[in-house]
Amino acid sequence: MANEHEVLKLLNPGDLVFDIGANLGDKAAVFLAHKARVVCVEPQPEMAARLRQRFGGQLDAAVVEKALGELPGRMTMNICSKSPVLSTLAEHWKTGRFANVVWDKTAEVEISTLDALVAEYGVPRYCKIDVEGYESNVVQGLNSKIGILSFEFTAEFMPRSMEVIERLICLGYKEFNLSLGEQENFQFQQWLPFYQLIQILCNSASSESLLWGDVYAR
Repeated sequence: MANEHEVLKLLNPGDLVFDIGANLGDKAAVFLAHKARVVCVEPQPEMAARLRQRFGGQLDAAVVEKALGELPGRMTMNICSKSPVLSTLAEHWKTGRFANVVWDKTAEVEISTLDALVAEYGVPRYCKIDVEGYESNVVQGLNSKIGILSFEFTAEFMPRSMEVIERLICLGYKEFNLSLGEQENFQFQQWLPFYQLIQILCNSASSESLLWGDVYAR
């Protein structure tokens, strides 16, 4: 990250961070550099192996080779060898802006839940969820409010994002913010109630078909 993302300002040394959809661990490395303890969750076997190689010697880093969902089990993941960051468990994801991408492999992956992750590692101060269209399933596996939580949204699948927001409201999240694309800053100086965020997201998505970013909740 060229600049310090504002979420880092909300973390203290020793805070626990969940990086759900860690891929190669670039964001996890930033959290570790800020003295956080990081649990990297990544179901792709090749990516998980590279995470273990990258962070294996660090006591504050753990690698969990699983996906997260609503219930424990196993699923088939669609793998994009050319761009592994686009690999997904969500069939609808393959119909959006990346419809021309080739998912040339599959992998059977183990599914756990956010509840199980919390039970094993503790309550995180921050939980980042970036799982290529499977975000709603991930939050359905959480049954109590944790720390600050973020999830990726895309304009073409805004109804899925609304499902995530609805779940977070049910869990007790009351304030929301946004970052767009790879921007490091929050869009709003003051955190918003859910109804203002929903209005902004829906209006923006209707005018910008390729809008994407992250929603933050606390």
